[in-house]
Amino acid sequence: MSHVLWYLYLLECSDGSLYTGVTTDVARRWREHLSGKGARYTRSHMPLHLVASSPVGSRSDALRVELAIKRLPKTKKISAVQSLIHHSHRNDTMNKSELIEAIAKSADITKVDAEKALAATIATVVKAVAKGDSVTLVGFGSFKPSKRAARTGRNPATGAVLKIAATTVPRFTAGATFKTAVAGKKAAKKK
Repeated sequence: MSHVLWYLYLLECSDGSLYTGVTTDVARRWREHLSGKGARYTRSHMPLHLVASSPVGSRSDALRVELAIKRLPKTKKISAVQSLIHHSHRNDTMNKSELIEAIAKSADITKVDAEKALAATIATVVKAVAKGDSVTLVGFGSFKPSKRAARTGRNPATGAVLKIAATTVPRFTAGATFKTAVAGKKAAKKK
């Protein structure tokens, strides 16, 4: 049984009311509401726009959160959903723009400078590893090329044997300080 991710969404309707719903596909559900095939409520209260949406988890989690949001007064619904969005992003993957923002804040530089620094760092590491060199950032980790030998595999659709050519792939090995931080432990002091 596959795990299906459910979303909570909030629509603003033509009369100024807010509609809260759950779905596995926000874009599809939005189209259904616009075409009149959505909920009974949105058939008589035409939706104007999607205010917010957030991944919640299982269907039962989504229905529980939906009920809690529906019970709130209108003035608190938007902030509750935004709080949920912020919470879900904290547990999610940090994207490039979020990383740039964090670098800028941490280094007390502009986002433009942070983006240039990140781009230069990535380009330098890629160039060095592509050339066959290793890049070691003590405590953080090492980037290095790794040779992968030629091998045989199978086509998953047909079962036919395939020859897979030898290649070089990039590898990253985390450093001790990074591993310790991720594990939630304090770094041991050197004697």
